[in-house]
Amino acid sequence: MWRGVILAVQFLTVLPLRMQVDWNERTGRIAVLSFPLVGAIIGALLVAQHALLLGHVSLLVLSFLLLFSSIFFSGGLHADGWMDCSDAYFSYRDQQRRLEIMSDSRVGAFAVLSLFFLLGFRFIFMFETIAHLSLFSLFCLPFLSRLGMTLLLLTAPLAKQTGMASSFRQHVDRRFVPFVAMYGGVCLFSRETLVLFLALMLFYVIAKAFVAKHFGGVTGDVLGAFIEGSETFLWFVIWLLHAFAIL
Repeated sequence: MWRGVILAVQFLTVLPLRMQVDWNERTGRIAVLSFPLVGAIIGALLVAQHALLLGHVSLLVLSFLLLFSSIFFSGGLHADGWMDCSDAYFSYRDQQRRLEIMSDSRVGAFAVLSLFFLLGFRFIFMFETIAHLSLFSLFCLPFLSRLGMTLLLLTAPLAKQTGMASSFRQHVDRRFVPFVAMYGGVCLFSRETLVLFLALMLFYVIAKAFVAKHFGGVTGDVLGAFIEGSETFLWFVIWLLHAFAIL
């Protein structure tokens, strides 16, 4: 079991775990089901960073460092997926051509612009709320984005039978959805995180329909784009909650 968890950490982060883990049915299944745990690890690192720096640096610097760390800990893997999906979507081509564009290693103008605005909006939401944000909510943000990504992987059709998403789906299917959904019980400890969980479910439903229509299903890039998009959306929800004093 722990080898599967280590495999998930190795794949989704840059944390230095230099242990050789074989990819097989058991480790592959555990790795996929451990993706939310990887988000929890990243969340814990962000909480530690926030606790250490708050009061010692300005809120502007703190917000930027947290934004930088959220990208750095994942090795830029998910940001790359967002950029590839942006290039493909804004090409306005058919599904097959979009998949070909996502496989292209070159970066287009739409990729750069979309990432700029994605991170720009996320930074604004972070800066506006970071002084009042609870540490538990900060912990839950990367956790929830990986939770939603796992649900998308388990329930959405595959855009192609090769690639990263296909490899992950070899040993898991819809039967594991209730198990993954149980992770959401963590969010019941506060009203704000409960709202974040409900917002994630809304984003998941919309994203599932969107990727099926425009890409024919999920790929590794789509899963990475979901993580980046959902995190920004959840920061937006937090900003709404604090800006209008709903909670």
